Amino acid sequence: MEKYEVYQPPEKHGFNPDPRTKILFMVFITTFMTFVHKDLFINIVITLISIMLLLSNRQFRTALIYGGLFGLAVIANFTKDIYVLPTLLNMISVLLNAVIIRLFPIFMLGYYVIKSTKTNEFIASMVKWHVSNNFIIPMAVAFRFIPTLAEEHRAIRNAMKMREIGFGTKRFWKNPGLLLEYVTISLMVSVVKISDELSAAALTRGLGRLEKRTTIVNIKFGKHDFLFLLISIFLVVLAIYRR
Repeated sequence: MEKYEVYQPPEKHGFNPDPRTKILFMVFITTFMTFVHKDLFINIVITLISIMLLLSNRQFRTALIYGGLFGLAVIANFTKDIYVLPTLLNMISVLLNAVIIRLFPIFMLGYYVIKSTKTNEFIASMVKWHVSNNFIIPMAVAFRFIPTLAEEHRAIRNAMKMREIGFGTKRFWKNPGLLLEYVTISLMVSVVKISDELSAAALTRGLGRLEKRTTIVNIKFGKHDFLFLLISIFLVVLAIYRR
């Protein structure tokens, strides 16, 4: 009888922490920011950490956009006493600076967690945590739903450009409501279709079975996860020192 070798998943290279570590670090940073959001220096440190994580996942464009906006907000915060703006513009500027400085570090970290975590890795990590399928299945579908919906939106926009219905065209200025109508109805149809397909795919992969699922993904804590622990300890010590 012919024997076959047991399939072994390929070894990961580069910076690949455990999905559970990324989720716990995200929860830690979100909670941590509620206590230190007034400290601009700590916000800058957390932002630099988030940018480094984005760069490690080759998300250069996202790191540049978020990092650039955060840098502009920091500059505006330091130079706010140099110039005087009208009351309305000053209120908008203060609000935008507060939102960017306090929330952008969390947004960047959340974007990194979503983009760097594959669906099968997320499911395997949740199973190891003994999380109920009532939570795993909707989250697994959501992980695939958002990127797929973004692709559908880009396809709709490209189709509209071919028919000269894009923003700023002659047909748009004649009837601006057409743009909203075409995008909204097309997305609604796509949402129903995508949700049905993803739900069927999830059930086909055995997510609805009552028995314990097996996986070929190797989920375990390693040296990269220990680095997240050191970063968390560093941030706590830094916050205590600055207080």
